[in-house]
Amino acid sequence: MDKFLATLNKLQDVFTTAGVSCSDIDLPQIVVVGSQSAGKSSVLESIAKQNFLPRGSGIVTRRPLVLQMIKEEREKEIDGQMRHTWANFLHSGNKDFTDMDLIQDEIIADTDRKCGKDKGISDEAIHLKLHSTKTPSLTLVDLPGLTKIAVGDQPKNIDRMIEDLVIRYISKPNSIILAVSPGNVDIANSDSLKLARQVDKDGSRTLAVVTKCDLMENGKESFEVLEGSKVGMKLGLIGVINRNNEMLLRKIPIEEVMEMEEQFFKENYPALGDRMGTKYLSSRLCDILINHLKKCLPEVSDRITQQQEKHRAILESVGGEGIDPRQALVSLINAFTEAITLSIDGKFTFSEGDAEKAGKGPAKTGAFSAGAELFKVFKSECIEKLSAIKPDKGLVNIRDLIENTGGIQPALFLPDGVFNNLVKQQLKLLDNPSLNAVEKSHGSLKTSVDMIASRTLGKHPKLAAEVSLIASEILAEQMKETKHYIKQYLTNEHSYINTNHPEFIERYELAADMFRVAAVDMRNKKDADANEKKAGQMTYINTHTYAANSTAFGKLMSKYAAGDTIETNQRASNEAELLLKLIIQYFCIVRSQLTDVILKAIMRYMVRDLTSTLPNKLIKTLYTDDDRISALVQESDEITRTRRSSSNMLKVLTKAENLISDIALGNISHEESKEQRE
Repeated sequence: MDKFLATLNKLQDVFTTAGVSCSDIDLPQIVVVGSQSAGKSSVLESIAKQNFLPRGSGIVTRRPLVLQMIKEEREKEIDGQMRHTWANFLHSGNKDFTDMDLIQDEIIADTDRKCGKDKGISDEAIHLKLHSTKTPSLTLVDLPGLTKIAVGDQPKNIDRMIEDLVIRYISKPNSIILAVSPGNVDIANSDSLKLARQVDKDGSRTLAVVTKCDLMENGKESFEVLEGSKVGMKLGLIGVINRNNEMLLRKIPIEEVMEMEEQFFKENYPALGDRMGTKYLSSRLCDILINHLKKCLPEVSDRITQQQEKHRAILESVGGEGIDPRQALVSLINAFTEAITLSIDGKFTFSEGDAEKAGKGPAKTGAFSAGAELFKVFKSECIEKLSAIKPDKGLVNIRDLIENTGGIQPALFLPDGVFNNLVKQQLKLLDNPSLNAVEKSHGSLKTSVDMIASRTLGKHPKLAAEVSLIASEILAEQMKETKHYIKQYLTNEHSYINTNHPEFIERYELAADMFRVAAVDMRNKKDADANEKKAGQMTYINTHTYAANSTAFGKLMSKYAAGDTIETNQRASNEAELLLKLIIQYFCIVRSQLTDVILKAIMRYMVRDLTSTLPNKLIKTLYTDDDRISALVQESDEITRTRRSSSNMLKVLTKAENLISDIALGNISHEESKEQRE
């Protein structure tokens, strides 16, 4: 038995038996192409030395037939009898067919099941494995015959459909094209050779076969055809003789017909006789396939390696092979909680589409993290909105408030009561935006948690839903605590106005001092000379090292220091202006502090408490009885199919890799293979 071809058969068998496609591997194979009635079936049966293919008018072959011939060393006992030939269909399991007529019937029946009776074609192949002590180890793919006219209920474009199917097969670089042409038709018009030239322009992988050579006129032209000079295919041309109807009716054995064929070529084409006939064709196909296999072996090996890497990556992406449900649950919970921590720190990012998967609306562009999203919300809902609040919003009639607090004896300086009341009033403007910032931050965190659940637990939909629910409950509780903390902080600010605050006291004392000195100067120097008043102003400025025009306070106080005559109304207006500025100053100090407090409260209560309490909460809630755990870690049907498919494909590829290694390391030579066939 030819070890090379036997190993290639095993390689093809590995893929077909597993029911997986080997199109990405592009294994070497011989594809038989020819027009209707060109004699393809006779050629195949002669090589196999068995009558097993359907015959008839019109398109008999309507699906690709992958014929895997396996040379057996010994007979097999089937139903109590020793059989030298038997067959199996891939779709029939291990059922052995020993009657060739039943094989024909099964090919027709399976074709009708797929394509309908006498109708269209299908690209879904029939896989037939033919075991025999007579046949060579060879795999051939028989394709539907090329046609020009649709018959019966066939589609009107049946010719185009068949041509497209043929081109898909013969376009593969590792396919050897067996182009069959009838000898009683001008070979220049051969449909099979025309298609072969489209995909194999230099003819390096096309072997031409001329059938019905006994119907050719013996002469110079027929000799030139069989010699191959008119065809120009590098793999050459081989002529054969088909069995005619009389031979079929008389059931003349194929071996006897092959002897007649050999004698015909010796008598009519003695110079070509040793390179003609079915026996030579069979041997030539084996040689071509062996050489082609050796040539493309590195490429096939590389493709197998690429497919292994691809399916290992797929398997890893769906969680690898199945593990114990309890172990899987703990592992998944750890992965989820770790992803939350990493995402807050910006080390775990979401991809475009995660928002849609989590049911949170349109996908966001690019990668983003939970921490980045939280800060965006904090910036827009807290920093920007608090900063947009005007400290003097709603402040009116400050002057009247000042006058009313003085009664019959006006205050020497600004009344503290008015200041305190107005500051408390303005600080209330911060209440709602502060609490709203907490709610918006909670919403951002909840969305991020749902996305992380979708990303890390997406293949376990029940677990993802449970985890999101538990995390949401924790976040809701932590939001309440955060809001309570912020409310307490705001209450504290309202309860006591700290005019001794380091940032406030400096400006407050400076303004008060300037105001008092200016008032004394105004009364004592009311009738002084203008020049003296000017000199007094400069002395005051130098003494207090305060530039008169440096600030609004300075401009205001310069009037008092200059000793200008100011009426009571003007003084009241100036006092109101000064009080407003002090209120604004205090408000801004509190707002700045509040912004910092809100961020820290969110991080402490809603972020850090979530990451610290969530793992234990999930384990305590979900790690219960086995049935529930199994239900939680149950994968979606799609993931299960993906895992099973990639796992099976890896097993197939590993077997294929081992067979490739056997071929590469084999100690049988090409010459030994040839001797074994002979």
